[in-house]
Amino acid sequence: MPQLPRALRAGFAVSGTALAINLVAALLLDLEVGEPALLTLARDLTMWLLALPIAVALLVLGAWRSAPGACHVAAVLLCWLGDGLGSVTGETVVLLGMFLLAAVAFLAALWPSRRRSLAWGWAAIGYGLVGAISGGVIALGAGPLAVPVLLYALLIAAVAAFAAIDTAGLLGGLLLLSSVLVLGIGLFLIEIPDALRAFAVLVMYVLGQALLAVSLQQRLGLGRAVAAPDRA
Repeated sequence: MPQLPRALRAGFAVSGTALAINLVAALLLDLEVGEPALLTLARDLTMWLLALPIAVALLVLGAWRSAPGACHVAAVLLCWLGDGLGSVTGETVVLLGMFLLAAVAFLAALWPSRRRSLAWGWAAIGYGLVGAISGGVIALGAGPLAVPVLLYALLIAAVAAFAAIDTAGLLGGLLLLSSVLVLGIGLFLIEIPDALRAFAVLVMYVLGQALLAVSLQQRLGLGRAVAAPDRA
């Protein structure tokens, strides 16, 4: 893979640092080591820094100049709001609402490239089955949130399928889908220790966001002339 633009590498570095701090704080909280209030504050603050640096990097690279890029940045910013507000309020409905909107924005960003993706073929059936079956199982324990949980599972499976345009998009979509499913299982089905859930969900989530950003950068030629922007 060609070297990434400096802005994107800087964004990934900030996101990765925030992720590391968050995971260490989660582990210390589970081990009951250190001051709980400070560790909780560290987790809340770093949740605001997981996705935002990636969005800022894409803006610096000029992603806003094209419709797919602008929609992708909007999706990342909605994820950022879901991360931060979901952590601060502790309300699952806030997190779910922001991520539902983010999934729609991701799909809008990926729609112009649909014919190059796995969504434009038989593989779409597999993605759909994964979203429907896993979402349906998770929805069984979601109570009043069952319908939006199932809808979100289907939407994020569609995002993963439409993102499978190149290697970065394929892996990024699968990681984002996996992080969502693990989070749903931890929230609605089985009790998972917080530190373990943080490691399982956040590592896949940040890596997924990063790889989707790389895929967008490669497709639109952001920061260097590698490809023409997508056209519908």
